[in-house]
This record gives sequence, C-alpha cells and structure tokens, in this order.
Amino acid sequence: MLNIILPILFFASLIGIFYILYKKIPILANISLESLQNRESFFAFVKRLVKSLLSHIHPNKIKIYFLVAAEKILARSRATTLKMHKTIELLSKDIKQRSQQEKWEHKWFAPSSEKVKEKEDKKKLEKK
Repeated sequence: MLNIILPILFFASLIGIFYILYKKIPILANISLESLQNRESFFAFVKRLVKSLLSHIHPNKIKIYFLVAAEKILARSRATTLKMHKTIELLSKDIKQRSQQEKWEHKWFAPSSEKVKEKEDKKKLEKK
C-alpha cells in the first residue's frame, strides 16, 4: 500500500511545483534588471542573518530554553512511566486474584490426599 501512496504523493507535489512555476514565470520575467543588480548575494544575506541572530541571542536565553525543553521531556517521561507502572500493577493484581481463585477452587473441588490414598488402597486390595 505504501508503495502506491509514496509515488502518488511525489508526482502530485512535482505537478504542484511545475504549476506554481508556470504561474510565476511571467511575473518573474517582468522584473527589471536594474532592481536585480542592487540586491545582495545569497551568501551575504545568510551572513547578515546569522550575525543578527547571534547578536540578539543571549546565552542565558539559550540555557533557559534548554532547561525548559528538558523539563518538558522529563515530565512527559514521568507521566509515561507512571501510566506503565499503573498498568503493570493492575495486571499483576488481576493475575494474583486469578491465582488465588484457582488455589481456592483446587482446595475445595480437588480430591483430598486421604481420599486418593483410600482409592489406591482399594485398587491394591482388588488386584490381590
């Protein structure tokens, strides 16, 4: 099923990209060359962007961000482990109840050892 869905998604996205390019090519063709020459290069843009980000980011903000993220992860893992513990506890309680019930049934409905010995003695006497 996945072998069918992935190619369909790939070709649908490819068709979408070509459609967008087909619609935008006339608009891009109308841009004058003078406005394109005054633009900065991509690498200069990235360099300027990284410098501005580094100047605005304070080390304490980064530390607080990581502490908050770690707290969220620990809280989620705690909740998950508590759910697992509760599930395991309920399952073990159920197993214990079943075991006790089977012991009780065996105690009351199984033949006692005295009766078993009496039957064996009767069988021995009958064979002789």
